Amino acid sequence: MKAGSKEEVLGTLVEDAGNLLEELFQSGFDTVHDSTLESLEEMGELTKQYGMAHLSEMLAELAKGLKMRRHRMEREPDALAELYTELNEYLYLCREKTAYDTGWNYYVKEDGC
Repeated sequence: MKAGSKEEVLGTLVEDAGNLLEELFQSGFDTVHDSTLESLEEMGELTKQYGMAHLSEMLAELAKGLKMRRHRMEREPDALAELYTELNEYLYLCREKTAYDTGWNYYVKEDGC
């Protein structure tokens, strides 16, 4: 990840996490690629390093649930869809916060306040 302002770095991180969830949406919970699972785990570690502990925990929980789901013959209702939805909501809120912070920093620097 390249260096930049805090908002740029977090924006890129959140966008990458969103792309992973989109990939998961396209493949479905029952046919998750190994590379997608690995990327979810890596993204969980990366977000942890950037201080996004809650996002990291949700990504790790999703990856763990998807791995466990692979070994089940019967498909029973589980919390993965709810967690997936919660992750998307969280990423949406992160994008909004980053946009507000970017605007705030722009106008504060412009006005000198």
